[in-house]
Amino acid sequence: MNRALALLLCIAIAAPGCATARMSSSRFVQQTPTPVVDRDLLTAYIKGLPIGTKVRVSVAGGDIVRGTLMKASDESVTVLRRTRIPEPPVDIPVAKVRGIEPETSDSVARAVGIGVATGAAAGLGVFLLLLAIYAGD
Repeated sequence: MNRALALLLCIAIAAPGCATARMSSSRFVQQTPTPVVDRDLLTAYIKGLPIGTKVRVSVAGGDIVRGTLMKASDESVTVLRRTRIPEPPVDIPVAKVRGIEPETSDSVARAVGIGVATGAAAGLGVFLLLLAIYAGD
Protein backbone atom coordinates (compact mmCIF):
# COMPACT_ATOMS: atom_id res chain seq x y z
CA MET A 1 0.00 0.00 0.00
CA ASN A 2 2.85 2.41 0.84
CA ARG A 3 4.59 1.75 -2.49
CA ALA A 4 1.40 2.43 -4.43
CA LEU A 5 0.84 5.69 -2.56
CA ALA A 6 4.47 6.76 -3.10
CA LEU A 7 4.21 5.97 -6.83
CA LEU A 8 0.94 7.92 -7.09
CA LEU A 9 2.49 10.94 -5.36
CA CYS A 10 5.55 10.84 -7.64
CA ILE A 11 3.34 10.80 -10.73
CA ALA A 12 1.17 13.61 -9.35
CA ILE A 13 4.25 15.78 -8.75
CA ALA A 14 5.92 15.04 -12.11
CA ALA A 15 2.82 15.23 -14.35
CA PRO A 16 2.28 19.03 -14.33
CA GLY A 17 5.91 19.63 -15.30
CA CYS A 18 5.60 17.30 -18.27
CA ALA A 19 2.35 18.88 -19.43
CA THR A 20 3.78 22.41 -19.63
CA ALA A 21 6.78 21.32 -21.69
CA ARG A 22 4.58 19.90 -24.47
CA MET A 23 2.27 22.90 -24.65
CA SER A 24 4.88 25.32 -26.00
CA SER A 25 3.75 26.09 -29.51
CA SER A 26 4.72 28.88 -31.85
CA ARG A 27 1.40 29.10 -33.67
CA PHE A 28 0.04 31.65 -31.19
CA VAL A 29 2.90 34.15 -31.67
CA GLN A 30 1.63 37.30 -33.32
CA GLN A 31 3.76 39.43 -35.59
CA THR A 32 3.63 43.09 -34.61
CA PRO A 33 3.84 45.56 -37.47
CA THR A 34 6.83 47.90 -37.58
CA PRO A 35 5.70 51.33 -36.38
CA VAL A 36 6.07 54.30 -38.71
CA VAL A 37 8.51 56.82 -37.24
CA ASP A 38 7.96 60.56 -37.69
CA ARG A 39 11.45 61.80 -38.63
CA ASP A 40 10.86 65.41 -37.54
CA LEU A 41 9.65 64.31 -34.12
CA LEU A 42 12.52 61.84 -33.76
CA THR A 43 15.07 64.50 -34.75
CA ALA A 44 13.63 66.95 -32.21
CA TYR A 45 13.75 64.27 -29.50
CA ILE A 46 17.36 63.34 -30.32
CA LYS A 47 18.46 66.97 -30.29
CA GLY A 48 16.77 67.40 -26.90
CA LEU A 49 18.88 64.66 -25.30
CA PRO A 50 21.88 66.03 -23.38
CA ILE A 51 25.31 65.20 -24.76
CA GLY A 52 26.93 62.43 -22.69
CA THR A 53 23.70 60.52 -22.14
CA LYS A 54 24.01 56.74 -22.28
CA VAL A 55 21.66 55.70 -25.07
CA ARG A 56 20.35 52.62 -26.85
CA VAL A 57 19.82 53.26 -30.57
CA SER A 58 17.66 50.86 -32.61
CA VAL A 59 18.85 50.93 -36.22
CA ALA A 60 16.91 49.75 -39.27
CA GLY A 61 17.77 46.11 -39.91
CA GLY A 62 17.42 45.09 -36.28
CA ASP A 63 20.82 46.22 -34.99
CA ILE A 64 21.14 47.91 -31.61
CA VAL A 65 23.93 50.34 -30.79
CA ARG A 66 24.62 51.05 -27.12
CA GLY A 67 26.90 53.88 -26.13
CA THR A 68 27.30 57.51 -25.17
CA LEU A 69 25.68 60.27 -27.22
CA MET A 70 28.41 62.55 -28.57
CA LYS A 71 26.63 64.67 -31.18
CA ALA A 72 23.11 65.07 -32.50
CA SER A 73 22.25 66.93 -35.68
CA ASP A 74 19.43 66.97 -38.23
CA GLU A 75 21.21 64.45 -40.47
CA SER A 76 23.01 62.08 -38.08
CA VAL A 77 23.61 60.88 -34.54
CA THR A 78 27.14 60.23 -33.30
CA VAL A 79 27.48 57.54 -30.63
CA LEU A 80 30.63 56.33 -28.87
CA ARG A 81 30.06 52.59 -28.40
CA ARG A 82 30.66 51.00 -25.01
CA THR A 83 33.08 48.21 -25.77
CA ARG A 84 35.96 46.56 -24.00
CA ILE A 85 38.34 47.66 -26.75
CA PRO A 86 38.09 51.37 -27.65
CA GLU A 87 36.46 52.09 -31.01
CA PRO A 88 35.99 55.30 -32.95
CA PRO A 89 32.57 56.99 -32.67
CA VAL A 90 29.81 55.64 -34.92
CA ASP A 91 27.91 58.11 -37.11
CA ILE A 92 24.33 56.87 -37.70
CA PRO A 93 22.09 58.67 -40.21
CA VAL A 94 18.74 59.73 -38.73
CA ALA A 95 16.99 58.04 -41.68
CA LYS A 96 18.22 54.66 -40.38
CA VAL A 97 17.28 55.27 -36.74
CA ARG A 98 14.10 53.44 -35.70
CA GLY A 99 14.24 54.56 -32.10
CA ILE A 100 16.51 55.93 -29.40
CA GLU A 101 16.10 55.74 -25.65
CA PRO A 102 18.27 56.76 -22.72
CA GLU A 103 19.53 53.87 -20.61
CA THR A 104 19.16 53.92 -16.87
CA SER A 105 21.31 52.07 -14.39
CA ASP A 106 18.30 50.70 -12.48
CA SER A 107 17.96 46.96 -12.82
CA VAL A 108 16.41 44.12 -10.91
CA ALA A 109 19.68 42.17 -10.78
CA ARG A 110 21.45 45.09 -9.18
CA ALA A 111 18.73 45.47 -6.54
CA VAL A 112 18.81 41.72 -5.80
CA GLY A 113 22.60 41.82 -5.46
CA ILE A 114 22.42 44.70 -3.02
CA GLY A 115 19.76 42.88 -0.99
CA VAL A 116 21.77 39.66 -0.86
CA ALA A 117 24.92 41.50 0.21
CA THR A 118 23.02 43.37 2.92
CA GLY A 119 21.44 40.16 4.22
CA ALA A 120 24.79 38.36 4.26
CA ALA A 121 26.44 41.21 6.14
CA ALA A 122 23.61 41.31 8.69
CA GLY A 123 23.81 37.53 9.20
CA LEU A 124 27.57 37.71 9.67
CA GLY A 125 27.14 40.56 12.14
CA VAL A 126 24.63 38.58 14.22
CA PHE A 127 26.91 35.52 14.15
CA LEU A 128 29.91 37.56 15.32
CA LEU A 129 27.81 39.22 18.04
CA LEU A 130 26.66 35.82 19.35
CA LEU A 131 30.22 34.56 19.16
CA ALA A 132 31.42 37.52 21.23
CA ILE A 133 28.65 37.08 23.81
CA TYR A 134 29.22 33.35 24.39
CA ALA A 135 33.01 33.32 23.95
CA GLY A 136 33.63 33.94 27.65
CA ASP A 137 31.81 30.79 28.83
